[in-house]
Amino acid sequence: MFERVKEFSGHSGCRLFLYMSGSSYFVRKMSGHESYNQRLKKQLIKQKHFCLPMVKTPRIFGYGEEGGLFYFDMEYVQGVTLANAMRRIQVNEIEHLVELLLQSIPISQARYHVNTDAIFRRKILRISRNIGVNWEIARESLAILDGYDFSKVPLSFCCGDLTLENIILSPSGQIYLIDLLDSFFNSWMMDVAKLLQDLELGWSYRHERRNFNINLRLDTAKAILLSRLLAFSNGGEYIENIYMLLLLNVLRIIPYIKDEATRQFVDGALLNVIRKIHELKKEL
Repeated sequence: MFERVKEFSGHSGCRLFLYMSGSSYFVRKMSGHESYNQRLKKQLIKQKHFCLPMVKTPRIFGYGEEGGLFYFDMEYVQGVTLANAMRRIQVNEIEHLVELLLQSIPISQARYHVNTDAIFRRKILRISRNIGVNWEIARESLAILDGYDFSKVPLSFCCGDLTLENIILSPSGQIYLIDLLDSFFNSWMMDVAKLLQDLELGWSYRHERRNFNINLRLDTAKAILLSRLLAFSNGGEYIENIYMLLLLNVLRIIPYIKDEATRQFVDGALLNVIRKIHELKKEL
């Protein structure tokens, strides 16, 4: 026998519940609608076959359907999100965490695909249909993406939503990745772009006023991450690709904007990423 303890918030497309079974807990991730069932099944498969060094995901216990809605049950991981840890973590610990994440990114296993650019063209077209013609900065962003060649974005395993809110630090120091998502294109560069969505743009902190301490830690993590990527022989190309993916990620938020804070975040984020892309073009 088990009982529902509470429902977590903030998970688009699905619902997340904490259950108690005897003296232990588990988490149930359930489709919010029957139309989401297939996506959640893909997320289950991705999490079940997760295999990266240095980091873990919650173990899968089982799956099924309830009222026509697909769900799967997984380990409840105690810990703190990296978004919250950034408020008090020692600056010298940040390098260690970034190194652990980088060691788990499957850069060497990535492979190129002949249809990559076509896949991105179709995605950009779908996004353009959901953006109002009067949003000038969004249209400028689409024009930049339209003129970019995405063929050198490699295929590889990726988590799909690697924000600081989805990275859990356990009391023992183990890193867990939660809320793995299916994606229109799987690439480690997509994960790094999601990290920069937090480290450079502050997505996870958009509803609050960031103070100096948080900004210092975010800037430190970003600097370490980018310097490690630049150390690769084609690191400049990597970073250009990643910022293009970051621009694409920000545009994908637009159809889901429900509050003024998110609207302001998108406006500022697009301007910042466009400025960074122009700087990179001068440097490369």
